[in-house]
Amino acid sequence: MPPATTTSPWDSSLSPLSVAAYVTWLAIASDPVIDLQQARITLDTRTSLGAAGLIALLLLFVRRARSDRQAGDAAVRMLVLLQVPAALLAVWGLPRSGSMAILLILVSAQAFAVFAPRRALLLMLAANAGLAALLITRWGVADALPALLAYAGFQGFAALTTTYARRAEHARDEMRAINAELLGTRQLLLESARGEERLALSRELHDVAGHKLTALKLQLRMLEREADPALREALRDCARLSDELLAEVRGVVDTLRAHDGIDLHAALQALAPALPKPTIRFRLADDARVSRLDQAQALLRVAQEALTNAMRHAACSTVIVVLDRDADSVRLTIGDDGRANALPVEGNGLRGMRERLAAVGGTLEIVVNSDGGLRIAARLPVSP
Repeated sequence: MPPATTTSPWDSSLSPLSVAAYVTWLAIASDPVIDLQQARITLDTRTSLGAAGLIALLLLFVRRARSDRQAGDAAVRMLVLLQVPAALLAVWGLPRSGSMAILLILVSAQAFAVFAPRRALLLMLAANAGLAALLITRWGVADALPALLAYAGFQGFAALTTTYARRAEHARDEMRAINAELLGTRQLLLESARGEERLALSRELHDVAGHKLTALKLQLRMLEREADPALREALRDCARLSDELLAEVRGVVDTLRAHDGIDLHAALQALAPALPKPTIRFRLADDARVSRLDQAQALLRVAQEALTNAMRHAACSTVIVVLDRDADSVRLTIGDDGRANALPVEGNGLRGMRERLAAVGGTLEIVVNSDGGLRIAARLPVSP
């Protein structure tokens, strides 16, 4: 899967930037309305086309903001690209309203949110070339040049603001991913450490308490044979108590040595980011455990990569993480309700999943569900 870009700051119809864009559009749209009311322009074919371009840009912007997709998505790029001719149509069709060129500032901010910087720059150069042709034809070079420089300056400011916001969100996403990885790894290490502590304690009980109780029992049996009849009954009781205590110590040792596997529940839940979307739901079976730390680490890394890909690429609202077990294997499944049209191209992330699982005897399956969601299933064999 290709590297993901961070979420665009325009990816919500009610984000602060979107609200500011609506206010700007309303201010721009008020100019031709006032001109019509004061009879400075007439409602002819050219004016109607300009108004259509103005309205079309708003509709494209709202559709882009409500698309709830990630920056870099082809559909989002097309929605931004179509705003350029809409803005130029508004500039051409509403000639008295010089503020129409401000629409390209909104386009510039979005372009640098969804395109790579070089492509966004080329797009805005093409848009400004069209704007220059319209303004020079209308006003002449001497009057159009200062306006073009002012518009270009505002577009550059909007582009830089969006770029810095995009970088800040990318850094935030990276820090969140690193923090989730550290929390999940810490939970695995704690679980592994508890297993080692149980094993060390069982050895101490067996080697120290068990041996000494065995020696005590032998000594009591020897004393019982040589003692006076009046003391033999008391020595028998002591020997019986030592037998019972030794049996209980052995039972505790067996319980401590019984390894029921590494619990992955806390480690998997630590991977869930503190975000309103997507919603991550867990269905974790109590008996779904692996016996070795390297197996647990492999499943944890698969879950982390799958969750990261779902948040960045799937445009999903819900991700379900299922951990269950059958007779001979443990299975981890991460499914989303996104809109995957085909199996993803396997990049470093998916190849890394397969390699990690193969190293511990596991397999990876990737399936596109009938509803468009992507399902990633990892299976690991478990020892009896």
